[in-house]
Amino acid sequence: MPLSKLEVSIEINRPIAEVIAYVDDNINDPMWQSSILESEKKTDGSPCVGTIYHIKEKFLGRVIEQDWVVTARNPDGSQWAAKSTTGPFPMAATMSFEATQAGTLVKRTLSVDVGRFFKVATPVVAHIAKRELEMDFNNLKELLEAEA
Repeated sequence: MPLSKLEVSIEINRPIAEVIAYVDDNINDPMWQSSILESEKKTDGSPCVGTIYHIKEKFLGRVIEQDWVVTARNPDGSQWAAKSTTGPFPMAATMSFEATQAGTLVKRTLSVDVGRFFKVATPVVAHIAKRELEMDFNNLKELLEAEA
């Protein structure tokens, strides 16, 4: 059963270029995304359409590994989309960054099709995943604003 799109957003009091640069660097992923254990960029160069990442993460108590591919990206990195190409269940995500008077508004959507992988109700999975995304964004805000 697919989850409905989960959406989270947060305003970070840092310039948009700094926020994009931090999020673009996959080495930072485990520092702000609580579920990420390892993040490896498999393709050379700057992030662009076709860039592949291998992610090892803990999701609902289980360690999973997935490859992700960037499927869309603005040249300035202000908007991108990616989807999993391997792993136990399909996932898709988007991120957008918008300059505001106070800094940068960051938005993320996540769609997950847990299928038969988890034996819990989809609404429970959605609630847990949304709470995790919100915590991740709070981590990102704290890390970036602490560097100010």
